[in-house]
Amino acid sequence: MAPTHKAPTHKAWRLHAHNDLRFEDVETPRPAADGVLVAIEAGMVLSYTNKVLSGSVPYSLPPMPFVPGTNAIARVVAVGNDVTHVRRGDRVFLSPHLRGDVPDPEPPQILIGLTATVTGPAALALQARWRDGVFAEIAHWPAACVTPLVGLDDRPATELIGLAKLIVPFGGLQRTGLRGGDTIIINGASGYFGSGAVMLAVAMGAGRVVAVGRKQTALESLRDAFGPRVIPAIASGDVTKDLAVIRHAAGGGADVALDLLGAAKSTSSTLSCLRALKRGGRLVLMGSAEAPLELSFREMLANDWEVVGQFMYARTAPGQLAALAASGLLDLRKIVVTKFKLADFRQAVEAAALMQGLDLTAVVP
Repeated sequence: MAPTHKAPTHKAWRLHAHNDLRFEDVETPRPAADGVLVAIEAGMVLSYTNKVLSGSVPYSLPPMPFVPGTNAIARVVAVGNDVTHVRRGDRVFLSPHLRGDVPDPEPPQILIGLTATVTGPAALALQARWRDGVFAEIAHWPAACVTPLVGLDDRPATELIGLAKLIVPFGGLQRTGLRGGDTIIINGASGYFGSGAVMLAVAMGAGRVVAVGRKQTALESLRDAFGPRVIPAIASGDVTKDLAVIRHAAGGGADVALDLLGAAKSTSSTLSCLRALKRGGRLVLMGSAEAPLELSFREMLANDWEVVGQFMYARTAPGQLAALAASGLLDLRKIVVTKFKLADFRQAVEAAALMQGLDLTAVVP
């Protein structure tokens, strides 16, 4: 049965100022012509949500008060007049990555419920219009960021929310050009997104997945979870030693690499991963290292290497990722989901800060 929401208000968490978060009744809007009204089934809590709420990360937050929260699994309640790809009752994936629908090679873009990536007037206007995220009973979302989950209606929302953990590394893996049988290096493999990248690389047909990180136990657990194609490579921070370890794990050299190292003080392991590539290999950067990456012109030219930055993912990526799960190639049950009621959102934020590896924290109605 298609969901309905006839009440004039709904419950939502709203941030009125840094560290001023309130659970309150807010007016339920009608969907805009290009909007979709949804009932949230499960919303993902980022590991650094506490830092967003306190203002300790330098994000360009939406105008306050606003509802935080980025990705969710939801059911469509109502659609705007111009929306044709989803209808009431459809189960959908909500992506926060909204790009301006303008004929511009560099359209404004924002992450709904989180930040404007570049604070130009167009991006800020986009953010002011679509400010509210998913930590609510009801969300009003731009249709361009709503993807129907075909063939997944029988799965629980707390399983499907795993798509939210995987969508960012999926965008990075697509950018690497990974093909079946390739050897890929995942740097930061024991982290929140890195562990998801290992899981995805196996599902996408990589012949060998070199999982690079400093936590041996965490890397070995990935091998145990996803099989012998996952080869742990323990990094020490010594570029030369790590290069030898990674090349050995790769069987001599890798085709592509994805760097998802979070907030690192050093890029030594990134350089080791680059140098472990075969000639013509590509390294995609999605991490957040705080140190510069010192590239050698001589090495780059001699090896025809590519180093590419990647922010988020293509518009079509959520549907492609969902298709992997629907086909059985991707087992979302491998992700360890801890759920909290929406009213217990503060506890969910505390739990999310402690997540490791395949953990995911979600809030549910």
